[in-house]
Amino acid sequence: MIVFSVIVVSLNTKKDFIKTTNSIFSQRSKNYETIIIDGESRDGTIDLIKKFKYKKNVKSLIEKDRGIYDAMNKGIKIAKGKWIIFMNSGDIFYNKHVLKVIEKKLDDKIDVFFGNTIIKKYNLLYHHTSKLFDNTTYKMPFSHQCTITKSHVMKKNLFNTKYKISSDFDFFSKIYKNKKKFKKINYPIVISQGGGLSDSNRLKVFYENLNILNKRKLLKKKKITLSIFFFQIIFANMIKFILPNNIIQLVIKIKHIKISRNSYVKQ
Repeated sequence: MIVFSVIVVSLNTKKDFIKTTNSIFSQRSKNYETIIIDGESRDGTIDLIKKFKYKKNVKSLIEKDRGIYDAMNKGIKIAKGKWIIFMNSGDIFYNKHVLKVIEKKLDDKIDVFFGNTIIKKYNLLYHHTSKLFDNTTYKMPFSHQCTITKSHVMKKNLFNTKYKISSDFDFFSKIYKNKKKFKKINYPIVISQGGGLSDSNRLKVFYENLNILNKRKLLKKKKITLSIFFFQIIFANMIKFILPNNIIQLVIKIKHIKISRNSYVKQ
């Protein structure tokens, strides 16, 4: 029985791709399929993908796409699992027991489960605690990679490729507005690379989120919060421009509790 469809989207990320697929294939649970969507990489990733064809429950699609959300939609369309999990190249599961832990907590009354994320940035590992998507939400309250979403919900609500960075926020705000149920699993799901597309384009994320909230009529009582958030982004961008990386690393180290890989990630 295929419980999970783990979808990996890749494009010229061979080194990170290896880490991600090794993490997936090491899962103790066998009730999952791996779906690889590659946008015609030219760095040797495709040669690796071809070797996976002998593995059980591995599917791959290699063709050009119109961006990451278009590629993710392709993965959704061919998914056979009851639940869908996305992994970006470079992301790894928290440990080899993650899928087994999640499977024990699944409930058909829930549409989206989400856990916590360990973020790796500036050679630091720190814990990001996820929050529930609710009426106060104005930005992603959890990372996409730590979500487990019903397959049929995703198939009926494919990502809007109009948005280049915030289509996941658009998806979750849409299904939240449609009364889908969210539930937190208080467990780390993934170790994710910081400094990704949304992390390095926060102003664009802000404007896309603003457009989405307005479209969904979810802006009520959030204008002051959004104004504060906007100026926080401007201030953070100025600091990054002025301060050297070693000082920024020190600030992040002070802000977050450093987590030892050996003690926190039990492979």
